[in-house]
Amino acid sequence: MQEERNPYTRHTTRHRGITFRERADGSKVFSIRWEGTRVSKRPGSSEPFTTEKEALDYQAELRLAAGKGEKIVVNSKLTFSELAESWLEAKAPRLRPRTLDYYRSALGLVLLPRFGRLKVAQVDVEAIAKLIRDLEREGLHAIDPARQVKPLGQASVTNYVLKPLQGILDLAVRRRLIAANPIGTLTRDERPAQAVKAPPHEWTQAEIDELIAAAEWLARQPEARADYAPLLRLTVRLGLRLGEVLGLTWANFDREGGYLHVRRQWCRHGEYGPTKTKAGERSIPLPNDLRAELAALRLQSTFSTDEDPIFASRNGTPLSHRNVTRRGFEAARDRAGLDGSLSFHDLRHAAASRLIHEGHSPVVVARLLGHSDPSMTLRVYAHCYEGATVEEQIRQALAGGASS
Repeated sequence: MQEERNPYTRHTTRHRGITFRERADGSKVFSIRWEGTRVSKRPGSSEPFTTEKEALDYQAELRLAAGKGEKIVVNSKLTFSELAESWLEAKAPRLRPRTLDYYRSALGLVLLPRFGRLKVAQVDVEAIAKLIRDLEREGLHAIDPARQVKPLGQASVTNYVLKPLQGILDLAVRRRLIAANPIGTLTRDERPAQAVKAPPHEWTQAEIDELIAAAEWLARQPEARADYAPLLRLTVRLGLRLGEVLGLTWANFDREGGYLHVRRQWCRHGEYGPTKTKAGERSIPLPNDLRAELAALRLQSTFSTDEDPIFASRNGTPLSHRNVTRRGFEAARDRAGLDGSLSFHDLRHAAASRLIHEGHSPVVVARLLGHSDPSMTLRVYAHCYEGATVEEQIRQALAGGASS
């Protein structure tokens, strides 16, 4: 009579640390002994080692990682919440304050409520794909039913949810909690749908004049708290980002040399910080009329020392992003009867498109805007360059036809 196999009996092999047991059907399951823990499958995988070679290969990977000094966790019960906390703590000192706020918000509003109690290996590609679909369809309502249904766009899902999730799961891979980051296996259909982005608004000079006139009219009203017209005039000419405008102090204005030096920005959390990119640090040669206007503005200002902001609040601090956007730009935009979809950032596009239509090269426009590479300028403003070129070619073609 054939002896019945005991599926719980473990057999040794000629390789130290590797054993196997036989299933009732005669197949084998191999295991690795690592620092007191028995491992019979790769972290994040549901398939056990069914051959000695699979177990040997994984054992070799563990030894190699240990030799490099990497922290190794196998067969762990670590939750996503615990790993996320560890990731953010290590990442925080190197993040911009605003980015850190975004990541904390993403964790608190989305990732921890959805995945926090799960083991890290349970946050698989199916769970991530479902999260993306839920956010695109319902927004935060999918996480918290008390919130209204407000679908999130591609940029929000990618930058503020998937980006920190990618970092957390990369850490899981490094700690060998999972074999690979499941975000990398999302199909195109499962990833956030790419929105069709409309080209930036091409301002006419009449629209710019109407905007500035409206801002000047608003500044003359008894209830006005600030005159935003000088700030709007400077922005629409130089193409500065809002944080860069608010980060300017009088020390950045070189009246004699005729330069405006952009060295930092005023951040939304109320502190000075570096420019968005290294290329954002730039010195802009000022035309005579802007140089004269800034000089006159300094003479009029209550806050005119080198340390004072050029555009100061009543308390001498930089104006707030919110007030400039709502009381400054949007109020003037609406007063002028311009398209309600226009934002303060569109003033940056106004400066760029004006230079392009005047025939200036991408190098000049990139220098003004603080782009790191003229190719970036071409990508963003290709429609302006192509439009100007085509129109000129049409003029030349028609002129040639008239002379024949």
